[in-house]
Amino acid sequence: MNQIDINNSSEQLLIKIIKWRKPIMIASIAAFIISTTIAFLLAPQYRSVATIFPTRSFSVSKLLIEQNIGNQEDYMQIGDDDDAEKLLQILNSDDLKKIVAEKFNLWQRWKVEKDKYAEHYLKLKWENHVRYKRTDFNSIKVEVCDYTANGAAEIANSITDVVDQIKDNMTKDVATKAYQVVKEEYENTISRMNALEDSLQVLRGFGILDYKTDVEAYTKSYAKALEKGNSTGIKMLEEKLTALKKYGGAYNQISENLRKYRFKFPVIKAKYDEAEVNMNKSLPFKFVVDKATPNEYKAKPVRWLIIMLSTASAFALTIILLVLGERYKSLKTKLNS
Repeated sequence: MNQIDINNSSEQLLIKIIKWRKPIMIASIAAFIISTTIAFLLAPQYRSVATIFPTRSFSVSKLLIEQNIGNQEDYMQIGDDDDAEKLLQILNSDDLKKIVAEKFNLWQRWKVEKDKYAEHYLKLKWENHVRYKRTDFNSIKVEVCDYTANGAAEIANSITDVVDQIKDNMTKDVATKAYQVVKEEYENTISRMNALEDSLQVLRGFGILDYKTDVEAYTKSYAKALEKGNSTGIKMLEEKLTALKKYGGAYNQISENLRKYRFKFPVIKAKYDEAEVNMNKSLPFKFVVDKATPNEYKAKPVRWLIIMLSTASAFALTIILLVLGERYKSLKTKLNS
């Protein structure tokens, strides 16, 4: 299409607009009146924004309890892209929506019917009232619109607070089960060590204090008794050596097992302490840069924009319908001729 055709089409359209000015004006004025009425009937909404950074994702014991000199992670460090994605996943979780909805009774506040479709409609309302924006600095802005300025700020701050609760609930189950496994092993180790200690105590009652030391001492004493012809000493030492021969193997086995458990105990005790800390303690999942504060400026609805778009849409739609109507009449005349 060349410039001349474009100019001719524009002139023809302008002529038709002038020709149809009355219905176009009626439709535009009606749209203006209706949209103005609706725009001023809509309840005003206020926006509040909270800004948070993700923290690094590590267990509490790894950061604060476990010794790792020279390679210790910094729990004060801001999280990376992966941590930001994890934080966004939690912010978008259904559990977070439900907790905040119950806390502020959003069912009534945002006019959500509590029927079998309640959760579906809550999600739709949530998408309209709550938005998350990830910035170029890896922070996340939590924007909340509500019908009161204080309400918007309170909901935004509550969302950032609930993040830690959701994260703790996610990890609590795993941490608890891990603690139970380690606790069972820890208690079994103590129980086994006590049993071995009791067995050694019984063997000590037979005069066996330390097998290796006792064998060396009794052998030397026995040789000296033989040299001196000390029959009483020989008889007593023979009894000691007989006891060592009878119970020495058991003593060695029990003593070796106890040594292994004693070597293992500090490791399992450290694991037990770490698991207990991970189960009972937690670190925040986010840094709060800016808490949300009430903003009395009305963010929604943008009344002038609603009125302008509605009026312009009515103007354009009326022209389209009139053009289509004229084409239809022309086509109908040709078909009847």
